[in-house]
Amino acid sequence: MEGRVNTGQQTTHVVAGLIRNEDQVLLVQQQGPSDSVPAWSVPGGVANPGELLSEALAREVREETGLEILDPGRLLYVAQVDHRPLEQRQTLIFVFTVAAWQGDLRPADPDGYVLEARFLPVAEAIAVLDAIPWPTMSEPLQAHLRGEVAPGALWCYRRRADGQAERVATS
Repeated sequence: MEGRVNTGQQTTHVVAGLIRNEDQVLLVQQQGPSDSVPAWSVPGGVANPGELLSEALAREVREETGLEILDPGRLLYVAQVDHRPLEQRQTLIFVFTVAAWQGDLRPADPDGYVLEARFLPVAEAIAVLDAIPWPTMSEPLQAHLRGEVAPGALWCYRRRADGQAERVATS
């Protein structure tokens, strides 16, 4: 295709869902093999190649919580993470505010990373999100839960040489 440059850069798509039950927010506590301690976050994960974002969201939420997504709702925000100079890749994180769901909390994570799924009051959810080691997930979520940012925001981050993510733009 003319005018198109292949930089060799890979892009990973991550989906997550903000699920509310009245005045509470659903969070999952998980600990991956390289995580020193468990952390709370909204349910979600990496979209498989060829998988639509809505399909990936439904699959990830079902695996991590046991809930069935009936309506993925609207896009709450997108976060872009540029991993250069450490790696030639980017991550795009799409977080939806789930409009309709059903079922009971019964995590069945095939990876075994999810330790617990629980609805927490918004203030408590904001507090536990402070412990997430990834500001690319915690900052936008906390800002939205506090009502500081309107839906549809774009958050841009760049990895520094020390591996930490630095926010470079919010719109």
